[in-house]
Amino acid sequence: MKLSNLKSWKFWLSFFISPMAIGFVITLTTAWLTIDYYKIAGRKTDQQNLVSLIHTAHQKSIDFRLRVRGPRPVAKNLALLTVDERSLETVGRWPWSREVLAKAVENAFKHGARVLAFDIIFSEPQLNPVQVLEDRARKAGKLSPEFESNLNAYKSELDSDKALGAVFTKHADKIVAGAFSDGKTPQVNPDTEFCRDLLFKRQPQSKQWDKEEILIAVNDPYLPYLPAGLTETYNAVLEAREKDIRDHFGKPKTRGDQVNLESKIVIDAHETCEGIFSQFREEINATWKDGILAQENPKEFSFASFEEWLADYQSKTYPNAVESVEMWRLNTPTISAGTKHTGHFNTEQDSDGTIRSKAMVIRTGNTYFPALSLKAFLVANNFNASPSLTYNPASQSKEISEFQITNNETGDTVMRIPVDSQGKLLLNYAGPQTMYPYLSFADLLSDSPDADIEQRVFDKNTNTWNIRPIKVKKAEFIKDKIFIVGATATGIYDLRVTPFQENYPGAETHLNALDNMISKNFFRIVPEEYLYMPVILAVLGLLLSVVLAYAGALAGMIVTMAALLGTYFVDQKFFFGQGIVVTIIWPFFLVSFLYVALTFYRYLTEERGKKELRQTFSKYVSPAIVDEILSDPKNIELGGKKVHLTVMFSDVRGFTTISEKLDPRALSDLLNSYLTPMTEIVFKNRGTLDKYMGDAIMAFFGAPITYKDHAKHACRCALQSLQKLFELQKEFEKKGLPIIDLGIGLNTGDVSVGNMGSETVRSYTVMGDAVNLASRLEGINKEYGTRIILSEMTYSQVKDSFVCREVDWVRVKGKVLPVKIYELISEGQPSAQVTEMLKHFDQGYRHYHEKSWQKGLECFSKALDLNPIDEVSKLYIERCQEFLAAPPDEGWDGVFVMKTK
Repeated sequence: MKLSNLKSWKFWLSFFISPMAIGFVITLTTAWLTIDYYKIAGRKTDQQNLVSLIHTAHQKSIDFRLRVRGPRPVAKNLALLTVDERSLETVGRWPWSREVLAKAVENAFKHGARVLAFDIIFSEPQLNPVQVLEDRARKAGKLSPEFESNLNAYKSELDSDKALGAVFTKHADKIVAGAFSDGKTPQVNPDTEFCRDLLFKRQPQSKQWDKEEILIAVNDPYLPYLPAGLTETYNAVLEAREKDIRDHFGKPKTRGDQVNLESKIVIDAHETCEGIFSQFREEINATWKDGILAQENPKEFSFASFEEWLADYQSKTYPNAVESVEMWRLNTPTISAGTKHTGHFNTEQDSDGTIRSKAMVIRTGNTYFPALSLKAFLVANNFNASPSLTYNPASQSKEISEFQITNNETGDTVMRIPVDSQGKLLLNYAGPQTMYPYLSFADLLSDSPDADIEQRVFDKNTNTWNIRPIKVKKAEFIKDKIFIVGATATGIYDLRVTPFQENYPGAETHLNALDNMISKNFFRIVPEEYLYMPVILAVLGLLLSVVLAYAGALAGMIVTMAALLGTYFVDQKFFFGQGIVVTIIWPFFLVSFLYVALTFYRYLTEERGKKELRQTFSKYVSPAIVDEILSDPKNIELGGKKVHLTVMFSDVRGFTTISEKLDPRALSDLLNSYLTPMTEIVFKNRGTLDKYMGDAIMAFFGAPITYKDHAKHACRCALQSLQKLFELQKEFEKKGLPIIDLGIGLNTGDVSVGNMGSETVRSYTVMGDAVNLASRLEGINKEYGTRIILSEMTYSQVKDSFVCREVDWVRVKGKVLPVKIYELISEGQPSAQVTEMLKHFDQGYRHYHEKSWQKGLECFSKALDLNPIDEVSKLYIERCQEFLAAPPDEGWDGVFVMKTK
């Protein structure tokens, strides 16, 4: 490459705007996008940008891979205790009396249930009929002290909440009560976090969580110190504001008034939290030294002012990635009085509404609450959970880095749950619903020793998982089972979207999480994926860009499909198949986008060139050759190059005489009738039409598409042209047109082929000495009375497939060295008569060059007897007779010198 080309702006423009350069840009851009992706992956965002779309596609890819994998076996000690259709038929419409539920719970533990975890909450007291009677009597003024005393006795006896609470207390070590939060809060500033923690600890729900026997021991080294005096000051502020609201509102007269009052207090408290440091800055500064600072150890707490402490506090307080909620709903105080274990069943839906994960913990302030499934697992095994928080500089927040499960008896680490930075566990779903057995409340309330469970089981005969009713012994089935208690009856249970089904019982999602913890068949992520993926994409994309830049359309598609299938195979074999979830959507996206982008680019830039090539070469070659050229432009090099090929000249004999006898219109029709089929025969044999020269045709074989057997195609074309000539002669004779004949010359050699001509007009043609010889050979036919003459170069290429006879040694005009010429007879073995004739001719030809004129004369005569119209035999008979009469000079070499072209 010349230095001037390197400095040319056209060179650099063509370099940077090329398929390879575009592929490089796409690859590096994609690799850069992954860096941004891993900063926010897994976090919910309303931004509909490319990264969020990729994350959604990644989630969908997990669904697809799960469905391809299909159902899997489940843990044997898990089941769903369900309020189903049969239960409603047996007990009645939901909600049931809590005495009925108490009986069912008692029966479950009577049969040896290990744990009951409730995906149901009893947050409202059940209506007591005696209470209704008391309210009506009081309103009517008929409630005497004696009557009220009697009602109170019955009221206590008919209190269903009390009955269920008693059972919860009795089996508190084996029951996990359900809870859920009303609202989620966004990431808040340190001031608000501090205040909301104070708010939660003032709520009754906080006291309920404090009773938990198995707490979540969170290791958070990033909690800044809060001076006790400051905490007291803010608590006093919140208490004072609450008192003002209660005094202003007055005593609630109805339950609705009570709800409104509590709502006002909560709203005001949260509004106060939003600016609690700024609102009371002056008051705190005024009492900082004598009040708050006086309670601290001056060696450890030496902030001279509130402002100084606040700046330090805020610099050390980081946002928390774990999901934050504000309010909690728990069971009524009567039911939860003796409860020791509680777990939340908040729903973790992705942006498309699908449940793919479970938040193992969520928090209010700095208090962390376990998921229902996690708490059931801990209670069943006497384990404890210890999440650890680490500061992530990339996201500038605290994230869960480790989630240990420890044995309460030994203190040993049992396992680590592979949660993400927010404490969410990606669920390895077992399959569609009823993968776990469903036990109906109807069976639990029945006195029968048998129960009819429903479960999806594997059928070896059909290789499918089908739902089957199974009759079991109730006591054997329930023993040591961990139950999730929920509803599946139509109209009363929560339908959820999961990777396997759109209508999936929400309660069964907890069983999947439990199964993952029991069987340890977690989906895991590669923590360092954010480091590996950009590098993998860069290598893959750069290699693919190079391949696609030079590959054709079909090859590019095959390479792209191979890359996609290879990516999927590697994922199934080494990652997803082993429980490791990687973001394969990135390589899928990169490979697909590269193929589409580069294909579209080639279409835009190359379609015009292909159109021009098609227009140019359709004039010279058959459509099949044009398509082959366009399939890969490298097949042709415009501008001239040296190629070894075969040139053919075909000329109509006596055309000048014929033209004198016909008017121009008739002459044109005759010429078209001849040239059209002859050109089609050239195209049919992979030939390229060079030009028409009046009645003559010039064609060549072996370009623009190079192929080895071009001489054979040329000879076949010549023979087919001769056959077509005979057909045309019959047609012309019937029409009264002049009979035409032709001569064909074929030569094989090196020529220059390409676009030749001037700057304004060019033609795709061949040039060279081999072309000139082919033209001379076409004219030689007149001398020998033949129709098809080959050069010895062409003969050497076709002698194994075609029958030829050596006609002479000639020195054509313009050539110094003689050339052996051959007449093309047929492809394959000719008839017996022709074979015999050629035998005699070859013998005579040998005698002729040996100067045995008499013997030659005899052989040529025999050949002529077999073919009386053989002009070549006649010619050699004349020569032999002449040499017999007047022998040539001693230096005669048998070469015939052509005097004309």
